[in-house]
Amino acid sequence: MKRTSLLAGFLAGMGMLLVGCGKPSVLDTANWSKPETVAKSSDSLASSFSLYKWNKSLMALGGDARTFAVHFLQDDGRSWNRLPITDPGWIPMDVDPQQNRFVISRAAIWTNSVNAQFVIGSLSPDGRFTSETTTHLILQQSKLFPNARPDLEMSPWGRPAQAMFVGGAMDDAEIRVPYCIDATPVERKGSQIGIRADLAVGANGVFSSSDGGQTWRAETISNQESQTPTVCRTRGFYYYFALAGQGGSPFKLWYSRSAVGSTSWNHPETLNKTGADNYGSNLHALADGDTVHLCWLDCRHEKTSFSLMHPRGENYEVAYCHRKDTDSGWDKDVILSEGLRYAYSPSMSVEGDKVVVAWAGVKNDKDGRNEWNPSDIYYVTSKDGGKTWAKPMQVTDGFKGGITSGRPQVALHNGIIHLFYSQGKLKYQEVSAGMAKLNQPPWPIYYIQRPFPN
Repeated sequence: MKRTSLLAGFLAGMGMLLVGCGKPSVLDTANWSKPETVAKSSDSLASSFSLYKWNKSLMALGGDARTFAVHFLQDDGRSWNRLPITDPGWIPMDVDPQQNRFVISRAAIWTNSVNAQFVIGSLSPDGRFTSETTTHLILQQSKLFPNARPDLEMSPWGRPAQAMFVGGAMDDAEIRVPYCIDATPVERKGSQIGIRADLAVGANGVFSSSDGGQTWRAETISNQESQTPTVCRTRGFYYYFALAGQGGSPFKLWYSRSAVGSTSWNHPETLNKTGADNYGSNLHALADGDTVHLCWLDCRHEKTSFSLMHPRGENYEVAYCHRKDTDSGWDKDVILSEGLRYAYSPSMSVEGDKVVVAWAGVKNDKDGRNEWNPSDIYYVTSKDGGKTWAKPMQVTDGFKGGITSGRPQVALHNGIIHLFYSQGKLKYQEVSAGMAKLNQPPWPIYYIQRPFPN
């Protein structure tokens, strides 16, 4: 757009930063394909269903209530091949976007040591996971917590804790898997054990392999209790992101980066102090070329009250920022869901300069709600690598009918937006006077697609 005056340029810049300000979302159903049921959840929104960029295509994996299967995107870029499988033990995992390759990262965490196991494998034509390489890495507590107090323990119960690590990056022979491992001071008096959870610390770092998973090493970054770690690689750097904090929102969103070819990481820096945690992973980092894109659930405008039942409003928002390798810092973050009072469970995908972010949300509703209450699916797109954004678009229209649409998963592939989401209606079964059964039946998981907007 040609700028005709200084004022026009100023207003254009303001429009870039205040995404959605004064722009109500528009219902967009005509451009999407008809919803298809592809799987079922285990309980309402809770599901093992996951979407991946894999083997230069897309793969969807999971499903509960006897719908576990692997779905492959066909060559036409629109239809899927479904293969029912019975062994869910190899998920969650990290995948190679360019090859038929996976890494499964697990660990047994003992009192003072970690026995990590990494399995490299592939998927056979009949949907079976085939193991190719299995490697172990044993880490002593002194490696993870070099300046720890003597009473610090990682698993104080006399038996190992089982851990799974995901959120990594696979790029040819280079593999990075992030970890956050917690430890707490423990006081022992006879058979009594006292755990000082208020003094808990965390070891944050990356399990790294430079030979395709044949050998592994641990690259330490910091010691702060964190969660939801994720790693991505740009052309010149690896980036590590995590949320730090205790006892719920707000969380500190921090990052570190390491130059490609290096084994050391920069001192962690804080990006944001209003990260939200809402029943799952709400932090997404993706890289394309020399740019890293970051999307998270934010609580900077969350309302609080004196209510004992609902002290926090959970009126979260979807935030975004990006950075190029050559930039001295991060681009100013923007609120993508502005105009909606509630937003949950963002999902992001990037393809070149095209970026799409989807989430569940509501324009307005009563206080005391959460993402299980009636919601719709929304999305927003950028055609210039996240510099400017279109106004939010609404995909479903079930809120007024008491229908909940949630936990979207989005992938952009060859100019097509592929979107999966769960949908259903809460039904509480009264088991006695004044008491209701909270468990919900499985909900269908739907799939739709549309071309990336011009």
